[in-house]
Amino acid sequence: MRKLFSSADRALAQRIEAADAATGLAVAQSTARANPQLGAAAEPHLGGYAVFGGVGSPMTHAMGIGMSGPVDAAAFDRMEEFFRSRGSASLIDLCPLVDPTVLQLVMDRGYRIIELNNVLVREIDPNESFPEPPDHIRIERVRPEQEALWTLIVTRGFLEKDDVPEEHLAMMSGASGMADCFLAFVHGQPVGGAAAGVRKGVAGFYGDATIVAARGRGVQSRLIEHRLAHAARSGADLAVASVIPGSASNRNYERCGFQLVYMRVNVIREWG
Repeated sequence: MRKLFSSADRALAQRIEAADAATGLAVAQSTARANPQLGAAAEPHLGGYAVFGGVGSPMTHAMGIGMSGPVDAAAFDRMEEFFRSRGSASLIDLCPLVDPTVLQLVMDRGYRIIELNNVLVREIDPNESFPEPPDHIRIERVRPEQEALWTLIVTRGFLEKDDVPEEHLAMMSGASGMADCFLAFVHGQPVGGAAAGVRKGVAGFYGDATIVAARGRGVQSRLIEHRLAHAARSGADLAVASVIPGSASNRNYERCGFQLVYMRVNVIREWG
């Protein structure tokens, strides 16, 4: 019987948020190497990391903050200045088990909600077997010469269009250099991609995207199963994904055995 997780488990939430923040740090470092002109950077703040990957980049936000105790206003000021000094609004991913001092500071400073994400988890059994994809679907780990292809396919899937701006490709280019990335092919054509990074036994699943023309064929589910098998071989005991509530990704992860543990609240403060 698969383990059931509690939404009141603070130690579990701390472990998940710490792994997510470590992923953000790694993405920033990889992006800085791949495209130094973007000015990607990360700094430790409030027990987590503030990450910048460019104004408007999906990687620009504070992650894992406030999970280890109270936060004072001066420390919060320094975290906000990290973003303000780079011309970006201050963006924060908030775990509902964050210290109450963080919530008070967020409310006092006029942050507003811009997105909600379901955080889903699944136990990984090292002895578990996972089904092979059907003959028409092939999953491959990305080789160095395929990194640009992975970036293109994933960006096309995220933006839901074939013609993607160069600046979006630049923002995504660092992700393939810091994790284990995978491409999905249908009848030999690349149609989807995803990534997984294992940190202290937690396998973070992210980057899931399938081009519009190939959706509804089970591509994402096969990518999830393939990464579960990969994570098991890597020694992870927990897999984590963050998805939009009610989305196709939400349903696909649940079908693969993932369970909702809490909802992250993504908030923003823009400078007048």
